[in-house]
Amino acid sequence: MTERTFRIILGAVLLAALYFDWRLVIYGYIVVLTFEGITNWRIPTLVSRLQGDSAAGSACALSPGDKARINFEAERALRLVVAAFLIVSYVVFSTELWFFPWFIGFALFGAGLSGICPMVMGFRWVGFR
Repeated sequence: MTERTFRIILGAVLLAALYFDWRLVIYGYIVVLTFEGITNWRIPTLVSRLQGDSAAGSACALSPGDKARINFEAERALRLVVAAFLIVSYVVFSTELWFFPWFIGFALFGAGLSGICPMVMGFRWVGFR
């Protein structure tokens, strides 16, 4: 499984959970993203290793590689930021920021479809691995 496929799944699950108002699914979604961000045990990498794919976690062309100023992966930062934004917009300020989880869902789904994630590109531009 690639990060691109996983972003499609993340976006679709979030949009479905928001549409059907499955609060427990969204809370579980936040827990999974936080766990992945903290431990760096990412589901796409684990699935690829279980399938026997040795090219799991191949570097992106935009990755700074050894010249990274911040020794923290951009994908990991993406998961932590998405989880934090969902906590703030869905759990804390759900009536005021009702549109923000929808925006996150459509952004993740679009990033998965296009293969371009502006947030990951921004993190790499700042200096993340």
